[in-house]
Amino acid sequence: MGVLRVWVITDGRLGHLNQLRGLIERLQAKAELELHWLDISRQPFRFSRSESLLRQFQSQSKPDWVLSAGSKTHLPLLWCKWVLGAKAFLLMRPSLPLCFFDAVCMPLHDSPPERDSVLATFGVINHIVPNYDGRNEGRGLILLGGINTHFRWDNAAIIEQVKCIAAASPECEWLVSDSPRTPADLLAELADLDLANIETLSYKNTGSGWLPHTLAAVGQVWVSCDSVSMVYESVSSGAPTGLLSLKPLRESRVTKSMAQLAGSGFATAFENAALATALPPAAHPLWEADRVADWWLGLVSSPL
Repeated sequence: MGVLRVWVITDGRLGHLNQLRGLIERLQAKAELELHWLDISRQPFRFSRSESLLRQFQSQSKPDWVLSAGSKTHLPLLWCKWVLGAKAFLLMRPSLPLCFFDAVCMPLHDSPPERDSVLATFGVINHIVPNYDGRNEGRGLILLGGINTHFRWDNAAIIEQVKCIAAASPECEWLVSDSPRTPADLLAELADLDLANIETLSYKNTGSGWLPHTLAAVGQVWVSCDSVSMVYESVSSGAPTGLLSLKPLRESRVTKSMAQLAGSGFATAFENAALATALPPAAHPLWEADRVADWWLGLVSSPL
């Protein structure tokens, strides 16, 4: 396999960007790529002919494949495919017919069809690299989401679960961190409890590399079940992961995804956890970015 020329289109949203970065990092570890990125949130896409497209991507040659994530990237992705004769690879269930795309990865909770050009993944892929060695069993992490459209957020219920976890494992030092969706007073309420083995840290006081570094080091992690990205990042990191419970507002892709995750043994639901013992490891390693990279390279070497 020679050098693969890949154009990447991003809408600038952090979640989509992390998916793309996670996949690209694994592809670069396995193949030689010539990469050109276009962030359409900063540089609006121009639906133009081939020479102008090359200038937009600052590329000297046409791509073999164009990769994207996010609904706003669908038409730019397909335009590049049609004008340049490239192949289109999308990291989500498209809003357009699947037959328009040459390769699609989508989470199981999106009910992917059985096709050679479609790969089902457990959740969305991410940029986390697993680590199974050297974890500090005396340190734990609790990650909190917040107001959302899938689960009824309940400060009191979350605080009660955190108290139960801390009381059941007094030998473990727990760090609790929030997110932009977390009610502003929740960390303060936890701090006011003055629990001996609980420390709080606002996401505002963390850097860009804090979460991957922390996930790689702690012995176990609890994440509120509304926080899909953080849940899958935790499981992908190799850390034994638990799901803090919230009541669903309705049946949705997110509630379905969390049920699938716990039902498949990748994470432990709070109501099923033996809190006096450490969380069990996942039933199987979960590194979807690596699996997607292998699948896509298989398509490249043996086209459909």
